[in-house]
Amino acid sequence: MNDYYDTNAASYIEETGDLDMSFFANRFLQSVPTGGTILDAGCGSGRDALFFHEKGYRVTAFDSSKELVRLASQWTKLSIEHRSFHKMSECDEYDGIWASASLLHLNRDELPTVFSLLCRALKEHGVLYASFKMGQSFKREGLLYTSFTSDEFRSFIRNETSFIIDEMIITEDARAHRKGEYWLNAFLRKMPPCFINDYR
Repeated sequence: MNDYYDTNAASYIEETGDLDMSFFANRFLQSVPTGGTILDAGCGSGRDALFFHEKGYRVTAFDSSKELVRLASQWTKLSIEHRSFHKMSECDEYDGIWASASLLHLNRDELPTVFSLLCRALKEHGVLYASFKMGQSFKREGLLYTSFTSDEFRSFIRNETSFIIDEMIITEDARAHRKGEYWLNAFLRKMPPCFINDYR
């Protein structure tokens, strides 16, 4: 990833900090125990980490942009870590992981390793929310947007991860200047070890 978010952190927070993700956040929380542990992985503005915190969940959040971490920490008053997906070392720690519009900046060939790290960090029966752009991968302002069609994503999850898809929801981008662009919102569940071989 380039330094786009360090350079544009303030404008990014202004653009996305008020986006209403409550439908997806509340759908996610249906599968997280009350007061449980949540990781906001690639938290950006910290908007969703704050939402979960205010609902009484124990939230850990990180982002790979130093400037986003600095500004998001000021805005949310939460402790936000500066690190990347590849630096995840947790094991059986979280009831849920929230990765909203963050995994898409990784190269496609990085995703199996990162999904393995996410799976390891989740407790048994843990859940993951992840969102990607729909369609073909592209670059904009130097940023990679790894994208999937619905069928491609199903194949990826089935063949290259230890997750099961609970639900996929396709939505149009909520930002006015991104109308006509669509998101794949996926709710995934960590596969029980005894089911992995049978499932595949």
